[in-house]
Amino acid sequence: MRNYFAGSCWLSPRLIQNHLIAWIDEKEIAIRSPFFNKKSNILIDSGAFSAFTIGKKININEYASFIESFYNEWEDKVNSIYFINLDEIGNAKKSWENQAFLDKLGFKTIPVIHQWGFKEENLKKALDNYDFIAFGGMVGRKQRQHTIPWLNKCYSLIGKYYKKNKIMPKTHLLGVASPKILYRYPCFSCDSTAYMSVYRYGESSFLKLSKLPKGGKTTNRTPYKNQKKYTYNKKKDVELLIKVLEYEITQYQLQEIDITNFWRQKGITYE
Repeated sequence: MRNYFAGSCWLSPRLIQNHLIAWIDEKEIAIRSPFFNKKSNILIDSGAFSAFTIGKKININEYASFIESFYNEWEDKVNSIYFINLDEIGNAKKSWENQAFLDKLGFKTIPVIHQWGFKEENLKKALDNYDFIAFGGMVGRKQRQHTIPWLNKCYSLIGKYYKKNKIMPKTHLLGVASPKILYRYPCFSCDSTAYMSVYRYGESSFLKLSKLPKGGKTTNRTPYKNQKKYTYNKKKDVELLIKVLEYEITQYQLQEIDITNFWRQKGITYE
């Protein structure tokens, strides 16, 4: 299982091998590309979700030109490159038209099946024609009420396909890296920006703060000796931030190995 690290990561690209980047984010490509190497796995997102949230239209011809130029530049320099279709959220018909357009140009991009307006016929079509499928529309949705019931339907169909064809199609979960999901469904890859909470909010998914005493107040905190004279030491704080971020990324990478082994023991492997 691959966990692609998404989002702007000015502190961490040297630590990451699996990169998810929206092609419209030229700044992020510039930041990450110096760290691409033979071990790098690159997943290029069309940026459809980001564009949808701000009401921006994306030109499919521009995306096609980008796919061609990026692939030609990096094909022999990295381990793998995948491109996600330019899907139109809420419009499966238009998404399939975009898929067909890019296929005709020779770019077999990854089709996206959305939780919103889901129809089994679209998933069956994807399974019959593509060996890699992405599931989207789960960001911001409640796992128990929405995501898990929907993925149960999707992977039930995938299970039937696997039983019939003896081939497990690759699936990618867009914006999802929850262990509860990843140990439940045998996906080939996922992505999220969860690791960024370290420098967004000062929170870690793996480092847990000790509980406060009853009443929620610390009883043994010692104030700075010269509290009024205290000045912010940016260098030391950034060094600490990088150290915690490195730990966070390492834990996600170890989790990636654990989940891969979990599914391998159940007979699910990918090339």
